[in-house]
Amino acid sequence: MKPYSLFFLLFILVVIGACKKDNNNLTSNNVVITFAGANIYGSQNGIGTNASFHGPSSVAVDAMGNVYVADRINNLIRKITAGSVVTTLAGSLNPGSANGTGSSASFNYPTGVAVDDSGNVYVADYGNNMIRKITAAGMVTTLAGSGSQGSFNGIANTATFYAPAGLAVDDSGNVYVADQGNNLIRKISTNGIVTTVAGSGAIGSVNGIGTAAAFNQPASVALDAGRNIYVADRNNNLIRKISPSGIVTTLAGSGNTGSATGTGTDASFYYPTGIAVDASGNIYVADYANCMIRKVTSFGLTITLAGSGVPGAINGYYINAQFNGPTGVAVDSYGNVYVADQGNNLIRKIQH
Repeated sequence: MKPYSLFFLLFILVVIGACKKDNNNLTSNNVVITFAGANIYGSQNGIGTNASFHGPSSVAVDAMGNVYVADRINNLIRKITAGSVVTTLAGSLNPGSANGTGSSASFNYPTGVAVDDSGNVYVADYGNNMIRKITAAGMVTTLAGSGSQGSFNGIANTATFYAPAGLAVDDSGNVYVADQGNNLIRKISTNGIVTTVAGSGAIGSVNGIGTAAAFNQPASVALDAGRNIYVADRNNNLIRKISPSGIVTTLAGSGNTGSATGTGTDASFYYPTGIAVDASGNIYVADYANCMIRKVTSFGLTITLAGSGVPGAINGYYINAQFNGPTGVAVDSYGNVYVADQGNNLIRKIQH
């Protein structure tokens, strides 16, 4: 064998070995476990699988590793410590819109949840057409929304929403809303002024600036360090991006239903419902109808992070794990991903 042929053979073997190592690292770094919940519906507090939820739809994680859950059908906001201790932060089980502390407050199908650097929790109170705020001490107030259905911009409780579904909060305290029923992305400034960031209100998938763009049932929003807004544009099967100047583009998805991996529009989703962003700009998607958790890298490549695509509640590695209609995702500072596994009434964790 010629020397250069031997060199080439050795090079190929090294490359193959490196690929196998990378693949092994991918699977071993994506182990799905049950963080909390008993896989039956209920409202029991407790540790880990001794607790129960009913239709958990969204999760958010704070700097201490506490996870907050919009426990939708229970009309509760739950808190899970890093040690998997589940308590009720606010809500009374009965639907309502009462402000107050802890169980004296009420919600109506709370669907989205976000948390700021001070530990304040924000709730997309879907059935009440309101955005609520819960202090770290459990005091619930109405941040914005009159309770009437509409798309009126204005000050705090003079503004109107229609089935708000997802929330994100920036480091200045501005709150961004996926106003699902209105097909709009809204903003609540720190002084309580509600404005429209993007969307015409008409159903569509048009890219453009601000109100020239269109969405179709946007379900969730997330922010990166540069204040770009990412949108799980649910019924368009797209992941959209809104720049700080209001320019709306399509980051990933063909618009057709599917689970294809690929870059940009070569990828496909099936009712992407939850979205989160890590410190490196990677995007995580709760791909509801595919029963998968997807990852869109900062380079625009979509891959499957976890989930076989078959509904179930199996823990395990990578695509050996199963979910059942996951609707919410959050990522902590270590890269662990938390999932509101709605169909299973579980909160799952993908360990990094």
